[in-house]
Amino acid sequence: MLTSSTSIQSTITRTLLLWLLSNIGGTFLLGVGFALTHHLNDSTIAIAAGLLAALITLPLVPLALPFFALVARFCPACSRRSVALLGVTLFFLAANELLHLLLPFATFWGLLEMSVPYLAAGLLTVFWLYSSGGKTSTAALFPKKQDNRLLLS
Repeated sequence: MLTSSTSIQSTITRTLLLWLLSNIGGTFLLGVGFALTHHLNDSTIAIAAGLLAALITLPLVPLALPFFALVARFCPACSRRSVALLGVTLFFLAANELLHLLLPFATFWGLLEMSVPYLAAGLLTVFWLYSSGGKTSTAALFPKKQDNRLLLS
């Protein structure tokens, strides 16, 4: 039971880090893209797009636990990194479709041009989180609580 709770806490922590870093990274990449290809003043569009992307993807974050549980049940031999890469890609497509439904005036290709930096940032975050350096960094961010109870036998 303790390992299940630790596993769930680790999944929630990594999912929230993935959400946060992919939104920050995607907004940064989109801003750099706007600054290089358009006027520097147009880079503020990236900040508005970043806030919208964060609002659109935040409701998808709780779906990570059932997704990982379902994939672990059907493919127990799959690595955590490949499952996370699949999850990021599927959730990217779901968020893109949700955004397309909410913004009916946007074309699919125009929306994809704006959202690809978020996919790239999400994929890079997965590669970092599921590397040995990422495991060490997330463990340092959220140290385990020590149980200082004295057991009497």
